[in-house]
Amino acid sequence: MLSNWIKRLSPRHKEKEKELHRASIGVTVSIRHYKNASREIQDEIENNGFAEFLIYDRGVNRGGH
Repeated sequence: MLSNWIKRLSPRHKEKEKELHRASIGVTVSIRHYKNASREIQDEIENNGFAEFLIYDRGVNRGGH
């Protein structure tokens, strides 16, 4: 218990906590941007009315082999 208290007072520990918090915010923002872009693309495909004709190539038959 005393070691946890000492760690919390440590400037290095505080800096690592701040770094982790900044990274967490960055990941959250990136996920939100990805979701928004993905939704916009899906909406555009649906609005154009050609979604039923799309074929998704997952790389199985690439290269003409």
